[in-house]
Amino acid sequence: MLYSSVDDSEAKATAMAHHDDDKNKLNVKQISVRNDGLYEEDEEPMSPSGALLRHFNMDCYILVIIGLDKPVDVPSMKTTLQSTLIKQKRFSSVVKRYKKGHQQWLRKIFDIDNHVIVPELSVSYTQGVGFVEKYTASLATAPPLDPSLPLWQIHVLNYKSAEAEASVILKIHHCIGDCISLMSLFLDCTRKNCQPESMPTIPVINRYSGSNLPIWNVTGILQAIWRVMFVVWCTVLDLFQFMATFLWMKDSKMLRGPPGVIHHPKTLAHVTVDLEDIAIVRKAIDGTVNDVVTGVLSAGFARYFDRLYAKDRSSFQKASSLRLRALVLVNMRPSPGLHKLEYMMGNPQEARWGNEFAFWMLPFRLQNQQQEDDFLQYCRVARAELKRKKASYQPRFNLFLKALFARVFGVDTIMKALYRVCQNTTLVFSNVLGPVEPVQFLGNPVTHIVTTVSGMPQGLIVHFQSYAGKAKLIAMAAEDMFPKPHQLCMDCAHALSRMKEEALSLSANKLSNQYRFRPSSNVSTVYKDKKR
Repeated sequence: MLYSSVDDSEAKATAMAHHDDDKNKLNVKQISVRNDGLYEEDEEPMSPSGALLRHFNMDCYILVIIGLDKPVDVPSMKTTLQSTLIKQKRFSSVVKRYKKGHQQWLRKIFDIDNHVIVPELSVSYTQGVGFVEKYTASLATAPPLDPSLPLWQIHVLNYKSAEAEASVILKIHHCIGDCISLMSLFLDCTRKNCQPESMPTIPVINRYSGSNLPIWNVTGILQAIWRVMFVVWCTVLDLFQFMATFLWMKDSKMLRGPPGVIHHPKTLAHVTVDLEDIAIVRKAIDGTVNDVVTGVLSAGFARYFDRLYAKDRSSFQKASSLRLRALVLVNMRPSPGLHKLEYMMGNPQEARWGNEFAFWMLPFRLQNQQQEDDFLQYCRVARAELKRKKASYQPRFNLFLKALFARVFGVDTIMKALYRVCQNTTLVFSNVLGPVEPVQFLGNPVTHIVTTVSGMPQGLIVHFQSYAGKAKLIAMAAEDMFPKPHQLCMDCAHALSRMKEEALSLSANKLSNQYRFRPSSNVSTVYKDKKR
């Protein structure tokens, strides 16, 4: 719970009263408040993943734009935040550093006015195209937040944009939690548009699993042996790829982020697509949403680079010869998808709060754009690659080794290895699941959600954010490395449109062939009569 430090004596008394209530309800020991506003004996160690994201080389922040249908009542929002968004104690805690990079969470009394910012923008600035995105991009290169305060801010822009009457921008340090944790907390702060008293529907995701193979016959035993060998081979291959990337394997030089790229000017761009289009393509290739999204991104990259360097082929490699790899974030919780906040806080073994993710290293094979007859081939290639990644245990090995080395050698040693791997790749990609229906945030209808991340040593960060039957393809790019990122988003949208057309054509052909070769009962009856 958040405690405002307007008056130290009153705040301490309020804090002690709340802790007395917590003690009676939860049977915990008494926690006293020091003169500097910190709670004594309330330290909690930060996970290795969280410590890595707060390292001085990679200070990562999650930036979320929430478009609203009405202007924001700021005083009412501050009051509501104390009982909703900030009920998670990470939002009322500061970080204390120790030797070897180890860090601890320590709760602190603070003033909410230091975290809710209402900037005054000029008329010329707010009338510009994409001023909300420009403001958010400026936050990506802004100085780090004050470490003596909880590491989050809320910026309220009560100015009309192209998609909303007002916008709220959340700047939250990634060490507080990953997108799964923060989206679950966001859902806990929202209500259905059609039923303002009801919680939104939590989307359900089933963890990928292979088919159940019988082992009581020779064929089943051979299939089981082949499956084990396939898993071992995929795991060894992915571990070797990570080791090779750490030692010598690098993406194309013009795609890798140079030192200090986190401080380069950024551009934020996004485009809206229909989830129904993705469902049509998914059904056509017999794959998953991630297969389609990865194929769309691969096709968009091929078209983007082919156009970007079409006039300078002599000094630049062809798009098909580029080495372009993405670090794909993988949720490592046993129970996948979003959950109610109470479930996350009460079931640490199934859906733990925090940064519970690992990486896949996914290559994008850019095909020759002179042959655009089969856009679905991008999705088929992505489906085959992701199928192999799902069979690999490399993410679990990485988590185990990261925790082990962090305990033995310290977080700084692990940070150097991870930072080098990030430097040798092109981009970070993540698929963020959002509400499946229109919702209200702080009593205000939400029009759209845009999620991105800053502070990574790559020059390009790509997110896919779903909300109420629509989805945003979002790109945060360093301007000097990836000019016109809005063109990349449009190329991806164009690729999805072409894939939908091919999927519908393929479905129509299958249906016509099915009816063409189906025997007619009337014809059979006539034939029998003539035979008689």
